Amino acid sequence: MRLFKKIIMKLKKPKIRPVALVALSFVLIIGVGTGLLCLPFAVKSGSANFVTALFTATSATCVTGLTVAEIYSTFTTFGQAVILVLIQIGGLGFITFISLLLLFVKKNVTLSDKKLIMQSAGGLQRTGLKPLLKCIFIGTFIFEFLGAVLLCISFVPAAGWGKGIWFSVFTSISSFCNAGFALTDALGQQSLCGFASDPLVLLVVSALIVTGGSGFFVWYDVVEHKHHISRYSLHAKIALSTTGILILGGWVLFLLFEWNNSATVGDMGVIDKIVNCLFMAITPRTAGFNSVNMNGLSDGGYLLTVVLMFIGGGSGSTAGGIKVTTLAVLVLTMIASSRRNKQVSVFKRSIEPSDIYSAIAIAVIYMLAAIVSVLLICGVDGGRVAADGTAIDIKSILFEVVSAISATGLSMGITSSLTLFSKLMLIVLMYFGRIGGYALVLIFSENRRPPAVTRLSEHIMVG
Repeated sequence: MRLFKKIIMKLKKPKIRPVALVALSFVLIIGVGTGLLCLPFAVKSGSANFVTALFTATSATCVTGLTVAEIYSTFTTFGQAVILVLIQIGGLGFITFISLLLLFVKKNVTLSDKKLIMQSAGGLQRTGLKPLLKCIFIGTFIFEFLGAVLLCISFVPAAGWGKGIWFSVFTSISSFCNAGFALTDALGQQSLCGFASDPLVLLVVSALIVTGGSGFFVWYDVVEHKHHISRYSLHAKIALSTTGILILGGWVLFLLFEWNNSATVGDMGVIDKIVNCLFMAITPRTAGFNSVNMNGLSDGGYLLTVVLMFIGGGSGSTAGGIKVTTLAVLVLTMIASSRRNKQVSVFKRSIEPSDIYSAIAIAVIYMLAAIVSVLLICGVDGGRVAADGTAIDIKSILFEVVSAISATGLSMGITSSLTLFSKLMLIVLMYFGRIGGYALVLIFSENRRPPAVTRLSEHIMVG
C-alpha cells in the first residue's frame, strides 16, 4: 500500500529536469512561431505553407539562418517581426527571459530555480544570478542598438528611411544572435553580397557576431575583471584565446585561398579583399551571412568554411557548433596524451576529466549525426539539380548538413530545392544543433551515483 502511494505521488508531481525544460521551451517557441507564420496576414501572397512556416520558425528559433523562401519577398512586416522575435528569444533562450521575471518577482528563489536559470544561460555555476542576467540583457540591448545605429549609415541611403531603419534593426539583432537572416533580398541581393565593398557594414556585423558568439559568462568575466586578464576564469581564457586563434588563422588562410579567386574576392581592391576575407573567417562562427557567393569558394576555402562552421562559437552564447572550448579541450588532450601527461593543463590549471569526456562525446555525436544525415540526404536528393542550377551532390549536401547542425545558415543554394524528407532532416538537425551539445554537457555534469562495482581495468591496442 505504501509503495502504491509513493508511485501515485510521483505521478502527480512529475520531476522534469531543468535541461529537459530548456529543450521543451525551444519546441514550444517553434510551435508558436509556426502557427503565427501560417496566418494569412503573415505572408504577402498566396496561402501560408506549413512546411515553409515550420522550417523558417525552426531556423529562426535555433538561430540558424537557413531558409526555403526569401524573407522579405515572402513574409509581410508582421511575419518579419515574428521572425525577429523568434531570433531574439532563440538567441538568448526563452527560459532566460522567464528567469528574469522569476528572479525579480519571486522573493525566494529556490535552488532548483537557480539551476534552471543558469542552465538556460549556458552555465553551471549557481551564484551571482541577478548580475549575470543584468549583464546579459543590458549588454544585448547596448550592442544591438549601437549596431543598428551604425548600420543605418549604409542601409538608409540604400533602401530609404523606413526600410533602411527596419533593415538595420533586423540585421543587427540577427547578427548579434548569430542567426544570419537578412532582408536584403528587397534590394535584389543575397545576404550581404550587395555590401561587399562597404567595410562599415561588414565590420559592424563581424563585431556583433563575435560579441554575441563569445558567451554570456565570458562577458561577465570581462565586465567584472575588465583588463585584469589573470583574474579571468579558465573558461573565459580558453574561449577568448581559441576564438582569437581561429579568427586570425581563418583570416590568413582565406587570404591565401581566395586572393586570386575571381569568383569570390579576386577582382576586388586590396582593402576589400582584406575586409571580406576577415568577414569570411568570422561568419562561419554560426552567423550565416555571406558577402560573396558560396558556390564560388575555392576547394581550400570550402573546406575551411565547413571546419569553422562545425567548430562554431562559445559555450553559453548565441552561437552553435561543437563550441571553441570543446575544440580547445580536444587539442589539449591530444597534446597531453602525446606527451604521456596524466593531466590536461593550460593557463596553470588542469581541466576536469568529466569535461574531457564531455568534449569527446560532443564531438563524436556531432560527427556521427552529420555523417548519417549526409548519407540519408544523398540517398534521397543526390544527383538532382537545384533551381538555380547548383548540383545537389556530396559537396553541397555536406555544406548544408554542417550548416544546419552547427546552426550556421550558410548555404550553396540547394535548401529550397530539397525534398520534404531532406527539409525535415534539416529541421531536426537545426533543433539538435541549438540544444544538442549544450544539453549533453548538462547531462554529463549532473551528479550521478558511482557504480556499485568497480571493474578491473585492462589495456587495449589503439591507434
